[in-house]
Amino acid sequence: MSDVTIAAPGTRIQNLLDRAGFRGFPWKTATILYTISWGWLFIVRDSLWSDDWTMYADFDIFPWRDLGFAPWAPLSVKVAQVVGLSGFRGSVFFCFFASAILLYGISSKFWMINHQQRGQLVLLFLILPFNTARVALFSFMYAMSYLLFFAAWYLLLRGRKDLYYICLILFFLSFQMHSLLAFHLIPVAHLLLVSNIKHLRDLFLVLKANSLLVVLPLIYWVLRAIFWPEKRPYHNVSFSRAISALPFVVAVLLVCGCLGILYKKTKPKTQKNILILLSGSIALAMGMLAYVIYGFFPTNRFIFLQYFYALLGRSDWYSRHQSLQPLGVALLIVGIIPVLQKFLTKFTSQFQVLILAVCVVFNISFGFEYVTDYSKQREVISELNEKIDSKYVKNYQFIDQTILLNARGRPYRERDWKGLIWLAYGVEAAKSSRIATTCEPQSDTRLVLIQGPETHWQALKNWVRDRDMGFKVTVDDTPGACKPEMVTAERVSGAIPILFYFTGAKN
Repeated sequence: MSDVTIAAPGTRIQNLLDRAGFRGFPWKTATILYTISWGWLFIVRDSLWSDDWTMYADFDIFPWRDLGFAPWAPLSVKVAQVVGLSGFRGSVFFCFFASAILLYGISSKFWMINHQQRGQLVLLFLILPFNTARVALFSFMYAMSYLLFFAAWYLLLRGRKDLYYICLILFFLSFQMHSLLAFHLIPVAHLLLVSNIKHLRDLFLVLKANSLLVVLPLIYWVLRAIFWPEKRPYHNVSFSRAISALPFVVAVLLVCGCLGILYKKTKPKTQKNILILLSGSIALAMGMLAYVIYGFFPTNRFIFLQYFYALLGRSDWYSRHQSLQPLGVALLIVGIIPVLQKFLTKFTSQFQVLILAVCVVFNISFGFEYVTDYSKQREVISELNEKIDSKYVKNYQFIDQTILLNARGRPYRERDWKGLIWLAYGVEAAKSSRIATTCEPQSDTRLVLIQGPETHWQALKNWVRDRDMGFKVTVDDTPGACKPEMVTAERVSGAIPILFYFTGAKN
């Protein structure tokens, strides 16, 4: 008999998970909640949105070079064209879930977080209702950057020299999502914290050994300025923009300073929670910094209003500006829960469940908005297909009386209407079409009148009752068919609707 004991398959898997830092990941709960929250991506699996029409369609070209994106950024579109729209959404779905698994491995090096809190962290990271813009094709680039970044961070903490340069490559490739240039400070700071630095000389030696890692964002930005500079002001960072972010930086330093003082004055048991809150504040700030510099978030008191508007309001496609928020917000919530235990001892577990439930409800609600919007698009395409001799039509008047049902309050832009024409009649018809959303007199004009339910609640009731959301599209080639009274004067407010976004409230 051999002296070597052969481990059972289950044991080998557990040992592998142990070595990788993944043992204890809440696989079942995470999979269920994540699928319920974001599974709606597969309901709209063949849909196109926003810049998708210029990325995926043939009637225009997305200006990658002009906007200063990395040369490998357009590969995301090539991948989508190869795997198809359904495969693309499966890839996005996988990328965010895999990032959470990597975060769980990374969190094994968060000494102030216990096993239970690690599980809470990844669940919140997965289902916090940030970035519903991931439904669009352009999010594939961000999803891949997300995965590359967390993979690099995870490998960095493995401490293996043979993986170090792979980490650098992965970090560099992830920087096609430019906000990660600032967020890169988080893994660098984490590496310093786990390096057992006791003296200033130790800090100098660690920085020297990782100098390439520290200056990697600067290297990317220099190479970008030389080899793929932007020709349009999109991600340009001027001196004045950087200076304008100083109030935000000062506010963050004040918050961190207060938490640092609180850390010194609290008991050791409480100090861990303070460190979690401090880490969350820094992660949240680094996730916002690039967008503050770019001017997407103001540097005055309205920053909080803008933040919640992007999170819960009719924010068009701007929820993507909060792509890096889940880590910081999840850490803050994990740090706050133990504090609440002192006041809500009997209700702590219920409070945790409530947070997850609220997140799931918002994700489902936002998802249903995209499902509703997609239903409208398909109805328009279906009615356009019913018309013959469409190649002779050049002028279109799209009159939409259901703008409150546009997902996240997004407006339909000219490229959206042309995209629907492309799907109905082909690329040449889309290229030659002229779009109007008013009833100005024009010759040889096709009216496309869109009517339907007033709120998402009504659309849901129609869908449950009739398996149809109730959109009615009228296509009329009669001269003068478009009447001024058809054009709704109602505009969607940018405010967060009263009671709940899903109601389609008209405030």
